[in-house]
Amino acid sequence: MFGKCIQPYFRFGGTLFGISIVIGLSVQYAMAAAANHIASSAMNTTSVYAHRDSLLVIVFCALAVLLVIWPILRFLYRPWSFRKELIFGAVAGDAAVYYYQQFRPGAPVITKTPPTKSVPSIDGYAYPHPTRDAYFEAFKEDFFRWYGRRYYIAPVAMLTILTAVSACWAQKMLREWASNEMGPGTTLRALTASALAGAFVWVISDEIDRLRRRDFTTSDVYYYVFRILLAIPFAWAIAAISVNGSPLGLPGSIPLAFFLGAFPTTTLFKIARRFGAQTLKLGDDQETGNLELEKLQSIGKSNAERFQDEGITTITSLVYTDPVDLTIRTNFDFSYVVDCVSQALAWIYFQEDSAKLLALSMRGAQEITSVVRWASDASDSARQTSADQAILDAAGKLGLSDKAFRTTLSQIVQDPYSEFLVNVWC
Repeated sequence: MFGKCIQPYFRFGGTLFGISIVIGLSVQYAMAAAANHIASSAMNTTSVYAHRDSLLVIVFCALAVLLVIWPILRFLYRPWSFRKELIFGAVAGDAAVYYYQQFRPGAPVITKTPPTKSVPSIDGYAYPHPTRDAYFEAFKEDFFRWYGRRYYIAPVAMLTILTAVSACWAQKMLREWASNEMGPGTTLRALTASALAGAFVWVISDEIDRLRRRDFTTSDVYYYVFRILLAIPFAWAIAAISVNGSPLGLPGSIPLAFFLGAFPTTTLFKIARRFGAQTLKLGDDQETGNLELEKLQSIGKSNAERFQDEGITTITSLVYTDPVDLTIRTNFDFSYVVDCVSQALAWIYFQEDSAKLLALSMRGAQEITSVVRWASDASDSARQTSADQAILDAAGKLGLSDKAFRTTLSQIVQDPYSEFLVNVWC
């Protein structure tokens, strides 16, 4: 059992070691090239300055490689584990059993340990201790199998190789420019260097921002690789653009390639689509208006777009999506995803009228379940009275009879997805 627990960490450690070796070899190659260059040159005043320039270029490129890779490795070492522990803490107990029943009904643990509730409940738990433990252990094993760090190996390796190769090429070219005491000029090499520099500026800036927000997914790393590969074709295309009837050419396209390279990938695609639409006399099909998910209190424009990127475009699709899986794919906090799903579950019953229930402690399925339970709990008469009054007031706001409104609330409370949400919340 101990071997199975530490095996993922050994694999991840081996991966980090391999990546470090690649970076180290790249830096070592660069430093060796600089040393050979210095040893083979005459030590006059001019060459000393050239050697210093070469050493500065080597160090600069080596640090650039480390700056591209380090934020991702730092995220995988600490913030990734922190997010995993939050999810494990929330899913422990009855929630693990409800999770498999609702989102993984074909899992082997259900056949091996059929979920049978205790009658009566024990210490507030619906399922006995052995059942809860079996499902929680299955969840931990499945979590590492579905979402483990090993899924970062391929994109991080590709990004490392691409960054190291670009840095080696860049330092060699910059050293040649420094030793010859000439600028980059107006060549395709200068255009390529400008485009790559702009792409890496955006990648590093985005990585630092994501590290601060603890927000790295495997898709983000793949996008970094794609963004760097995309920079050069974009730059070459820019050089061929006609301005006032004549091509822009290298002198004008070199700085423009850098500035465009610093734009996010989505912005570059928007620019390309608009330019293509204007050139080919096509309509510029732009999406306008708010997304449906923005109707929920906790979801703004940017978060709605992130849900949309993962295929969640409607409130109904959000309700019945696995919240653990959605947390990993979006890198939102698990508590936030659960709250969004809770609000969405209430919204599909009340639609736009859901906003009228916010001030009455019924903003989502979790809160509605609590109010309904309080209204039926005679052990606390004061709380029961308050809950009954809240239900009556809410029914009046929605223009429903008390009986009809209570029936709807019962449907929400008895929804199997509400059971999971409430147990995660508790």
